[in-house]
Amino acid sequence: MQPSITKTAMFNGLIMGVIFSLNFLFSVSKITTLVLLTNLIAVFIVMGMYRMAIRFRDTECKGIITYWKAFSLILLTFFFAAIISSVVKYPYFQFINPEYLDQMSQETMKMLNSMKFPVTDAMVDQSKSLFKPLSYTLVYIWTNVFMGLIVGLIMAAFVKKEKSIFEE
Repeated sequence: MQPSITKTAMFNGLIMGVIFSLNFLFSVSKITTLVLLTNLIAVFIVMGMYRMAIRFRDTECKGIITYWKAFSLILLTFFFAAIISSVVKYPYFQFINPEYLDQMSQETMKMLNSMKFPVTDAMVDQSKSLFKPLSYTLVYIWTNVFMGLIVGLIMAAFVKKEKSIFEE
């Protein structure tokens, strides 16, 4: 029977999505300890993804997995996790703390001004459109997928295990 990468990635993505959401909520909190804890959670995400990929290899693929199959699993898991975590991020930006993105936009403009970077009206308009709840949530999704791409390219090399020449 062919193992279902998508099914496993969806299940793993649900677990990782909860962890991503928790990490996000800690990162936007004003509590220093929780903000610092996000670094530990990031390490936990990488270690957890490795364990999930190894478990998939050993149980679903009978101990043998190619680089590209491992990469696909990791990337899909991050994709589904990003979708799940966006369900937390969008309501946070839209309803729970709608001022958060406005403050972030203002801080970005202050930083650009302090660096003597010429700020045009077009840049301000683009910034306003980027710092809307839906736009920013979509950026978070693609950021998480990009992180999955990087993690997948590296981790798949450690997860792959090809059939030995001595096995039949």
